[in-house]
Amino acid sequence: MLQEMLLVLLRSICRGENVEVDADGKLRAQVMGVVIRNDREHVVSVKPIRSSNSLLKMNDIVYGKVVAMPNDRVVVVKIIGVENNGSKVALRDDVTGIVPPSQLLNGKPSSASEVLGIGDIIRARVISRDPPYTLTLRDAQLGVVYAKCPRCGHPLRWKGGGELLQCLIVVLWLGVRLALLSTGLDQS
Repeated sequence: MLQEMLLVLLRSICRGENVEVDADGKLRAQVMGVVIRNDREHVVSVKPIRSSNSLLKMNDIVYGKVVAMPNDRVVVVKIIGVENNGSKVALRDDVTGIVPPSQLLNGKPSSASEVLGIGDIIRARVISRDPPYTLTLRDAQLGVVYAKCPRCGHPLRWKGGGELLQCLIVVLWLGVRLALLSTGLDQS
């Protein structure tokens, strides 16, 4: 019965441009894009996403804002700009990038939140041809360029020769607290 229904479905809806039929008989998009349905001719097509900006190319250096970290592994980035001959050019359209766990650092962290935080601004290199673009942080000069403290929201500053981001407010607060503890004035 199910196979007969699939055959009826396949006969009533034809695959159009950039659409394929998988082993289960389901229509699948071959590219990222917008679904176009022609109900009169019973055809489903996918129009590829094209930005008004020229699409990013392999090895482009981009700047982006971390917007999500599903399962604390993959990092979703809104790409906001690209370097072009040494200058930074803002993108007009929303362009999405993804940093897989293997591209976070040369050594594998156990979670994305060990390296990045939501709202961080990163500098990355494009390593795929189509959106959503795959990005890497594994090269020299790539990684976090701006971050805020998750505790107080103040900007983090570089410490230790540019290897560690640190919140000066939290450091000052901890220093005052340690001083109070050593004098016995802290009652918390």
